[in-house]
Amino acid sequence: MFTNKKSLLALSIASVFALSGCFSDDDGNDYAPPGPGPDPEVVVPPEAPVALTFVVSGAVVDSEANVIDDATVKFLEGGAPSTNIVDVNGQQVQTINTAEEGGFIVTLKNGSTTTNVTAVVSAAGYSTKAFNLDLSNEDDFDVLTAQFALTSLDADGLAADTETSTAISGSTTTAAISADATPTGGTSLATATLPSGITLQNAAGEAITGDSVSLSVLGTDPASPTKGTVIPEGLNANNTSANVAVPVALADINLLVGETAVKKFTGDTLNVTLAAPTDLAAGETLAVSSFNEDTGQWAQDSFSVTQGTGTVSFETDHLTWFAVTRNAAVCTSDIATNVTGTVPAGGLLYTATSKDAGLYGILPPGATTRTFINANRAARFGIFDGATARVRVWDREGGVWFDSQTEVNVCGTTDVTLTAPYTLVNKELTLSGVCANDTTVDVDVSNSTVKYRRAGKGIKTALKDADGNFQLTNLREDENYEVTVNFRGLPLDGENTFTIEGANADALSQEFQFTCPTSTGGTGGTGGTGGN
Repeated sequence: MFTNKKSLLALSIASVFALSGCFSDDDGNDYAPPGPGPDPEVVVPPEAPVALTFVVSGAVVDSEANVIDDATVKFLEGGAPSTNIVDVNGQQVQTINTAEEGGFIVTLKNGSTTTNVTAVVSAAGYSTKAFNLDLSNEDDFDVLTAQFALTSLDADGLAADTETSTAISGSTTTAAISADATPTGGTSLATATLPSGITLQNAAGEAITGDSVSLSVLGTDPASPTKGTVIPEGLNANNTSANVAVPVALADINLLVGETAVKKFTGDTLNVTLAAPTDLAAGETLAVSSFNEDTGQWAQDSFSVTQGTGTVSFETDHLTWFAVTRNAAVCTSDIATNVTGTVPAGGLLYTATSKDAGLYGILPPGATTRTFINANRAARFGIFDGATARVRVWDREGGVWFDSQTEVNVCGTTDVTLTAPYTLVNKELTLSGVCANDTTVDVDVSNSTVKYRRAGKGIKTALKDADGNFQLTNLREDENYEVTVNFRGLPLDGENTFTIEGANADALSQEFQFTCPTSTGGTGGTGGTGGN
């Protein structure tokens, strides 16, 4: 008789379970079936930053569009540091140092309705200037260009002088101190004389003590267009009348006790004499306005002006930029241009400069006409009836597309004909990201910002387009460009810069790796979509 081994095995197992149900195991070693083990770790992509829809791409440059290193940009609003400007990570920005790249990217904080701020820009060896930054963005730009051009203190039409003296006891001068800004081989453009017995104070009216005093004067040639390039913007910002204030003489006067700036003084006044234009009529009504770098605003002073032979003089109890002005009828036409030729994809810059003022604007890609200032706003920009200026159209790297050479009428519509100074190309850049600890997991980098620039020139900026790519526009063909990607907090593993060598119109893809977090349990999901 054959034995069914399977049946016997099943019986044996059944017996074991039956017995274990009736008797305990005295050694305490209860049987426990093996569990599933610990959950495996999976790599997950970091959360993508919130998309940016608008940024300001700023560059601080000289008159030839060469970048100025280590410039300082202060954002002011309503006479106080602005609270509405933030960086691309949402952190408030009131002062920026441009470091080696000479530029910056900022935007408006979430929910802000601010339409204008003042940027006060300074750099060693250059004249400090205030710029009106229009943030209304009526053109709906993704990237608003702000190219702040400063004028070298060595420029034609300027002269500077600094005199240092130890004639101070505590906070009071013990002898007169004078500075005279006279160009080589020329006549004085500006002089300032600080009498003996003046008590020197800071902006809060507190006495400043020290061992030495330095008086600095920057004078401007009243007939030079350089005067229009250095004057801080906003002289007529609050003007709503039928006349505008037109500067006839301009100077920047500063005083230091040691390293501390003097803003006010008591006991006497500072005498200022400026070179005046030859067309100034005897007895013409003149006024003095001063610019406050701490507030970014101009204010009219109550000083009386004395006319001399080719000069104007006044007495002041504070120090800053001063403008002696005459009245002129406001322009009643739109300040506009008609364009012949093609404005390239990256747009162009439009400037109009004269001895009276300066105008800055943007020509958008493909523009055939452009209104820079509506007639009803001409007063606040100081555009007067009959105003003339030299008109130039530039790209951001300094290439000149149009130059009127001489001054033309700018109250009204000015015609410009564009000629490309060299070949420009546009390049589409696709960015993608993966986790360094698992390259099968994608990281969404499409909400990054991309900066690019040619050596020595200001930065340009790109945000993602509708397809998630970045358009690098107005590249000079065959030139090299350094590209920097700001991943806005994503944990990059490696460098965020690369070089485009010999720029052409070919599309370009770049992949970056990131240190991604890990998680236990679940499937880990999938990452972002890279740059697309």
